[in-house]
This record gives sequence, C-alpha cells and structure tokens, in this order.
Amino acid sequence: AVAALLRGLPLQPEESDRGDLMEAKSQLFLKYFTLFMNLLNDCSDAQDVEKDVTRQRVSDGKLTTLRNATIQAMSNLLSANIDSGLMHSIDLGYNRDLQTRAAFMEVLTKILQQGTEFDTLAETVLADRFEQLVQLVTMISDKGELPIAMALANVVTTAQMDELARVFVTLFDAKHLLSPLLWNMFYREVEVSDCMQTLFRGNSLGSKIMAFCFKIYGGTYLQNLLEPHIRPLMEGTPPSLEVDPARIDPAEDIEINKTNLIDLTQKVFDSIVSSADKFPPQLRSMCHCLYQVLSKRFPQVPQINIGAVGTVIFLRFINPAIVSPQEMGIVSKNVPQSVKRGLMLMSKILQNIANHVEFSKEQHMIPFNDFLRSHFEIARRFFIQIASDCETEDQGSHSMSFISDSNVLALHRLLWNHQERIGDYLSSSRDHKAVGRRPFD
Repeated sequence: AVAALLRGLPLQPEESDRGDLMEAKSQLFLKYFTLFMNLLNDCSDAQDVEKDVTRQRVSDGKLTTLRNATIQAMSNLLSANIDSGLMHSIDLGYNRDLQTRAAFMEVLTKILQQGTEFDTLAETVLADRFEQLVQLVTMISDKGELPIAMALANVVTTAQMDELARVFVTLFDAKHLLSPLLWNMFYREVEVSDCMQTLFRGNSLGSKIMAFCFKIYGGTYLQNLLEPHIRPLMEGTPPSLEVDPARIDPAEDIEINKTNLIDLTQKVFDSIVSSADKFPPQLRSMCHCLYQVLSKRFPQVPQINIGAVGTVIFLRFINPAIVSPQEMGIVSKNVPQSVKRGLMLMSKILQNIANHVEFSKEQHMIPFNDFLRSHFEIARRFFIQIASDCETEDQGSHSMSFISDSNVLALHRLLWNHQERIGDYLSSSRDHKAVGRRPFD
C-alpha cells in the first residue's frame, strides 16, 4: 500500500521548514529512504536468524514479498523525487555490503523501467523551467487572445502594475510578440471606456505598459529630436517667450515674445512631423495597435480615432520631455525657470494641435489659434504615418532581445502569489471551455 501511495508523489516539506526548500526536501527524502533501507536490512537479518525449516519456508515467502514491496516503494520514492533523492541514493551503489549494492541496482533498474526522466538534473534545468514559464504566459489562443497574461493582468494589485508592465513588455518583446500584448491590453481598457477623453489617463495597466514602452523605446528618438532645439535656449541669453500679460516683464514687448514663441514652436513642430521615418518601430507598432483598437470600438469616427493617437503621443511622450527636459535626459544641465516657462507654453500649443482644439479659456493663448488651425492637417498626416502598419519593420534590431533572470523571477513571484485568483478568473472567464484552468495548472 505504501509503495502504491509513493508512485508519482513528490515530497513536500512542512510549511514551518524555513530556509532552502530543496535542502528541506532532500532531508525529507533521506529520512524515508533510510527507513526503507533499514527495513531491507531487517529482512536479510530475519532470514539469517530463522532455523526451523518449515517455519523458514513460510517466513521466506513473506520476507520476499516484503522485500519486493520495499524495493518498489524505494523505486517509486526515488522516481518521484529524482532531483533531491539521487544524490543520497547513488552512494548505495558503491556500498561495501554486497546486498546493499544489489538492492540499489534493483531500485535503479525499476526507475529506469518506469521511464523516469533525468531532465531535472541537467545544468540548464533552471533556464529550461524559466523558458517554460515564459512560454506559458506568452501563449496565444486561436482567437489571438493571451489567456494567462490577461488573467494575471486582471488580478494584480495597483501597486504591482508598474512591475507587471515592465515584465510583460520585456518578455513579449523578447519573443517578438509585442503587438499581440499591446492589442490585448489596449482593447481591455478601451472596451470598458465610454469615451476617448478618459483613455490611458489613469493608473491602469494599459497606461503603465504604454509609459514603459515610451521610456525604453523612445529615449534616443526624443534626445535626437529635441536636444538641438532646447540646448541653444540654455546657452547665452535665450529669447523671451512669456506671452501672459500678468507675468511679462514690463521691459519686454509681448508681440516680440509671441513671435519668438511661434518661431520656436514652428521649428520643433517641423522636426516632429518630418521624423516619421525615424519613429521607433516598437512605438509605431504601439500606435498602430491603438488605432486599430479604437477603430474597432468607435468605428463611426475614424478621424477622431487617429486624432486620439496623436493626443496620446504628445500628452504621454513628446510633451513631458519638452516640459521636463533634464528629468527626461534630453539635457544634462538645469533648465532656467524662464526657459521652462517658454517650453511649457510651447507644449500647450503643440498639445492643442494634436487635440485638434483651439484655445478658449486662456485669453493670452487665443492669438495662437490661427497658428493652430494652419497645422491641424499636417499633424493629422503625421499621426497617420506613425500609426501605419509596420509588420515589415525589423523588430529584432533593438536591445530587448534577451530575457533577464530578474524579470522571469518577478513573473514567477507574481504568478505564485496570485495563482488561486488566476485559476478562479480562468474558470469564470467567457472562454472557460476553451481555456479553463488547465493551461495554468
């Protein structure tokens, strides 16, 4: 009965066992394996002691049955715990006692006959297990969905979303599956939204993933785009850009300042709209996914959908770098307050161009409405360019071509901590018949 019970039964140390789990499991194996080894020795001793011939014949039959059952129990125990048990049992093959060596050979023969796999003893076992974990999370269903990734996305806490966004983007990009990830995550957010004005402005996972993509893929692009315009403002005497009568220095001419602001904004705008061919392919893919998702959710307003892509690009990507160039790594020196103010005013003009909206509330910005209107269509064409399908682009020519252990360990921890909730989510999801808990189990 014990032998049958041990078949395929991995040992599990007590929860109170602290420290290294493998060491605790190894000691537990040694405890039970030694118990069975002592039982085998007792069988041999009993056969030697028995003198009565009739009783010996009966006893030998029972002892043989007990010995065979013990060998089977030891084989099943070792087979189910080969990674922690082989190191303890292998010494028995070199024992000075002939019967002990024979017993070990019987155990080893049985586990080989059972087809026990020794893959877990390979030096690459940890990497192999990591790869299996990544394959599980990046698994795509026939419908193009990501069952495990979406389940995890639905159960993590808000405090864990930054970490999950980093892990997801890194893993999926390394597998060249960034587009399916972005499509699923964006559609998840857009699906529950009533209007485009509130999209990607909160602390949702979609927003976190978008922000992480901008950070790791857009840094060089922003540096090359903005540094040539911002650095000269910090050298020598910069032109005055203040256009608010309540803030302007009495010695300055507000009309000259307006001209200065328009000139600077025009130069930056021209650089932006002429940079479509330099726009990072990963971000182009992100814009394309966003446009496709919006078009599916709001099919009646294609013009607004492409405008929403532009709004996101300026609000979450370009303008933060303009307003805070030192923090975003565009320049290394402190930005004077007067220059910061001018950059802020320029970002407002650029954002309104992206939003396709004129100024109405801020009286000192209304004179720029003519400038806005003359740039609406140019901006729209740029947004169409960067949201175009880029599947032919080379997705492998970037630094995210490997998966670090830290990201896989973080993924494992997130899956482990939320495994029950993931299972419940999969069981209750719309596609539970197709997915169920089986892929996660």
